[in-house]
Amino acid sequence: MAGCAKPAPSFIRALARPKAVSSSPLTPLCCAGVSQHRTLRMRPQKPVERLTDKKGRPIVTKTIESMPFQAYQLALQVIREDRQEKLKQIELTRQRLATARKAPGATEKSRTVLSLKRHLEKLRILADINNPRVKYNFDNGIIGLNKPVYRYLLDKKWRETERPILMQRLTQMHVIPDVLPYIDPVVDVQVRFKGRDVKPGTILNTLRTEVQPTVKIIPFRYGEMLCTIAVVDPDVPDPERDTFRYRLHWLVCNIPISHIQTQAIGQGAKKSDFIMPYLPPHVQKGIQYHRYAMFVFRQQDKINAEELKGKIDRDKFNMRSFQSKQDLHVIGAFMWRNEFDEHTKEVMDRHGLEGADIMWERVKD
Repeated sequence: MAGCAKPAPSFIRALARPKAVSSSPLTPLCCAGVSQHRTLRMRPQKPVERLTDKKGRPIVTKTIESMPFQAYQLALQVIREDRQEKLKQIELTRQRLATARKAPGATEKSRTVLSLKRHLEKLRILADINNPRVKYNFDNGIIGLNKPVYRYLLDKKWRETERPILMQRLTQMHVIPDVLPYIDPVVDVQVRFKGRDVKPGTILNTLRTEVQPTVKIIPFRYGEMLCTIAVVDPDVPDPERDTFRYRLHWLVCNIPISHIQTQAIGQGAKKSDFIMPYLPPHVQKGIQYHRYAMFVFRQQDKINAEELKGKIDRDKFNMRSFQSKQDLHVIGAFMWRNEFDEHTKEVMDRHGLEGADIMWERVKD
């Protein structure tokens, strides 16, 4: 037919139509063509398991930073820009602090150095305080005391919840002013007897308090310090003077504490000096209960433990006098109570304490 192209020969049509490649994942591509020199075997791909809810709908995993809200993303951008600005201020403050430390006669306790360190701590808090990830981690207990923002949030939570309860117990039970006239706690003192936490003011069994407790001191400020722990009983009967006197139950000095070293007594604690060994609390029959007050002091310098051991009398101890002589500043407190129970005589006999068979009676005027 004029004007029409002739059909191609059969052998040309065969070359122009190669065999279709199988779509199976087990068929290697190199086998589906001209080359037959090499055969590759591919492992079958495992199907991806997708999370679904009870109705079979797919669950999309999202992070705080990827939430698909325009206003939220714009807020995150503002927070990031603000953080970058704070980081620049932090770097400038570090340079100023380094210069202040090199000044003639400057020490870590110099006014300028302390002021710059406080300002640097504040800037580090402001750099992260608005981060949603920080808030999420804090609410779920994913925190580290090496970061200022978490120390700040812990301090805030402690002052709103646990500190008011502690102050209520100390004042209602007259630990203040019977033992010390005034206290403003700035550290969280956590006490555990035989592995169990104790709340302030709790009445404990004599058998449970037979062994010294483990103590954790949580400071909310950066830095290291030496601390002293003293436990005193202000309810020891003194019939000769018709009053009550103090008895020192425990005294430990030179305890290293910092924002990363919070264990004061117990596993993980660093070496300290035990001036007066732990005396188990014991309440004789006829007395309602005894108060046991624990105070934590910040030391100005290291205390000479050997010299102090010969000057402390357990039955003539006075907390106010001791604090004044050693130049101590009280930073934390705790208290619990003990009463006479079925284990009191057993504990007193085991530790050689006299008076297990004595019963006190109140004489009416």
